[in-house]
Amino acid sequence: MERKIINKKNNALGISFLCLMILSFSAASSYGFLADEIAASVNNTPITLNELYFLYNFNAINNLKYRNFNKTVSEAKLKRILSFYINRMLILKQEEKTGGLKVTESSIDELTAGFKKKFKMLHKKTSFNSFLAKFGLNKTDFKVFAKNILSEKIFIGERFRFFLFSIENSGKITQSVKKKYGKELSLKLKRLLLNLRKRSEIEINDDFNQPNKHV
Repeated sequence: MERKIINKKNNALGISFLCLMILSFSAASSYGFLADEIAASVNNTPITLNELYFLYNFNAINNLKYRNFNKTVSEAKLKRILSFYINRMLILKQEEKTGGLKVTESSIDELTAGFKKKFKMLHKKTSFNSFLAKFGLNKTDFKVFAKNILSEKIFIGERFRFFLFSIENSGKITQSVKKKYGKELSLKLKRLLLNLRKRSEIEINDDFNQPNKHV
């Protein structure tokens, strides 16, 4: 079940959501960085602005697009990132229930090394550790982040193996048939996510504020 919490300044936040904010602020202070705002929660697990900003910057760097860390993400982009982040959390929870999928240390190391190489190309004056610290993260946190990316990819690959196999090994069929397989895969994934959202407690703070600079 998904619900929006609007106008938090007028005390429209639910008690559980408010408790999550207090816990998040306390945890943030204990790690020595500024407390950021909660954008949403999924089954009582908060999603903070720092997490969304980090995902945005990670994607930009991974796609070799330079981004100034001090830029504020537009509201529309931030909402798309939030939706993506929620979907990932739901998929990871489903993968946890299903079990049987394993992410190897070597695959995590490979993803990390590839990202660090791209990061160095784009941000020569900033160390990788400093980049993580801007979002209240460290190397251990990044390892978890990388593992989650790979877990999501493996889960989707296993869940839709037939369609992925057909698309990737369809050298002798037409582009229109490949496109058809791709559309069917996309629809199946959307149905899965809609079903997971319906069975989850999702609260979206529709009134979270971005600072002028997010780091």
